[in-house]
Amino acid sequence: MHFFTPEQFTLVGLLADTILPRTDSPSATDVKVHITLDSMLGQVFDSAYQTTFKTQWLILENYLGQQKFLQLSPTDQVETLKSLELSQDENVVGAKKALVEFKQQVIAYYLTTEEIGEKFLNYLPIPGFYKPCISVDEVNNKAWAL
Repeated sequence: MHFFTPEQFTLVGLLADTILPRTDSPSATDVKVHITLDSMLGQVFDSAYQTTFKTQWLILENYLGQQKFLQLSPTDQVETLKSLELSQDENVVGAKKALVEFKQQVIAYYLTTEEIGEKFLNYLPIPGFYKPCISVDEVNNKAWAL
């Protein structure tokens, strides 16, 4: 662990998999997004960002504890996160901001993993001719991994 405590790291994995569960593609933890996030926060980001993220994370962690998130069913966990993200309640603005920041990082790290890039997105290691305006049907309805 580089940034999170072991208890927090468990919650990081659960949240990441709630955001990106296993379907016909791997879950976030299947491609080790939680490990990447911990490493980036602990070893790459500057101390100012680490402090900001830690503050936000503790607010989110507290909110989820109040909601008894770990005891909820997977369906209720998804609904809890959706409800928080859509909330207009000023009392949860910090938790909402933390969730959005966390979610953005999880998605970014997920899409940049080798497995997702090569197996679940269109991937061409040596690009050919660039066509800027094509129908997604021409590329099997998949985004390009660049």
